[in-house]
Amino acid sequence: MKKTILILPSDPHSINYEIIKKTLFFFSNKKNKNNYLFVGDKNDLSNYIGSKKINLNFVDVKNNLKTSLYMKKCFTKAFEILKNKKAHGIINLPLNKKFLPKKYPGFTEYISNYFKTNGNETMLLYSKNFSVCPNTTHIPISLVSKKLTKKIIKKNIVNIYNFYKNILGINNPNIAIMGLNPHNGMDFECLIEEDRIIRPAIKEMKKNKITIQGPLSPDSAFNEIKSKKINCLIGNYHDQVLPTFKYINKFKAINITLGLPFLRISPDHGPAQEIQGKNIANPDSFLCALNFFEKYYKKI
Repeated sequence: MKKTILILPSDPHSINYEIIKKTLFFFSNKKNKNNYLFVGDKNDLSNYIGSKKINLNFVDVKNNLKTSLYMKKCFTKAFEILKNKKAHGIINLPLNKKFLPKKYPGFTEYISNYFKTNGNETMLLYSKNFSVCPNTTHIPISLVSKKLTKKIIKKNIVNIYNFYKNILGINNPNIAIMGLNPHNGMDFECLIEEDRIIRPAIKEMKKNKITIQGPLSPDSAFNEIKSKKINCLIGNYHDQVLPTFKYINKFKAINITLGLPFLRISPDHGPAQEIQGKNIANPDSFLCALNFFEKYYKKI
């Protein structure tokens, strides 16, 4: 039986419609393992593509409100479908965070709150070569040390382990975690995060027979991915892992939220309003999201 994957075009003032237009060939493939259901304004997208006979399946939500209200309406409709178990996963195209209620630092937290899994979510940046995960996400650097806890580290390790085992079929994934301080704080005499938080969390996870290495020195951790055969490298704040990961993988990666009752995926880039209408948007990350669901459709 085919699975149903929802697609949120999200922000109409972005490159999202262009990305969809450039991937129409995917949706016309009759050999697709899943059904893909768009949640948004069908006429808007049809007009952009230039065809009244757009061959996409839609839950039609009219864009006759200001953008933030329209997007909220789309989100709510998609979440209701997922909650009623009439879909098995979701891809949301990029959106400007200003369209979310201010208390949510990102869409990850927004969707987690709706499904009452707050605090259980894990942000995973995935590529077929290796993945990364930030223990803390969209918070000021000054708060990282205060927010970093053993509980958060252990939760992320468990979510990553279960994802690799249950979805990707890797029974014993090799997970590694960076230290927080330069050279793991070896030059400091005071008791630091590596000693108080990171090493104790690693020790507890090893008791659960999870393969976890670290803490690795942050300045050389990415150089050790190949030699240590690391499946997923965990960092302790957003920009400790994302810039290097994006530099290496460019548009061949996706953003996956773990810890939900389903997989939520988005392209690993922003809405890029500055290039809207220039026909230079790269659709590869969206294709990676679609192909991920195609490849692992039996496990979702």
